[in-house]
Amino acid sequence: MRHFVGSVSVVTTWHGDRPWGMTINSFTSVCTEPPTILICLNGKTVTASHVQKGGRFAVNLLTQDQLHLSEFCSRPGVDKFIDGHVLVPDDVSGGNGVPRLREASVVFECRTVEQLVVGSHRIAIAAIESIHASAVGPPLLYGQGRYMHGVDLEARA
Repeated sequence: MRHFVGSVSVVTTWHGDRPWGMTINSFTSVCTEPPTILICLNGKTVTASHVQKGGRFAVNLLTQDQLHLSEFCSRPGVDKFIDGHVLVPDDVSGGNGVPRLREASVVFECRTVEQLVVGSHRIAIAAIESIHASAVGPPLLYGQGRYMHGVDLEARA
């Protein structure tokens, strides 16, 4: 699986009254009718617990400028409070009230519709309730055990 290259995503939710984030590498579209995504979370994490109980979360696709945030949200055994990186509630109009990362290229606000436990992980299938796209920079990618950036092959031609 190290050879799979994908975009870097941070799942955000509330932990008490503070925003919490966790970097994930298992995120994919399930279908467009209705708009549905799938994420996989280690079942022992705070984020998995909140997704299981509350059912609402956001998936934030990161840009290359957010590498530091991905690294912070992927550290095991540390609190992943992200207060300084999220839109404050007054800036969030509509949606389902979950914290959203500022400057993420795309944010999917989601509501869990089905969950499944497989081994050590929890799979959450979620309906997309709203999408916020800003396209502020090139996507942050991860593969072969390291962060990467893509090359626009059409621009090279």
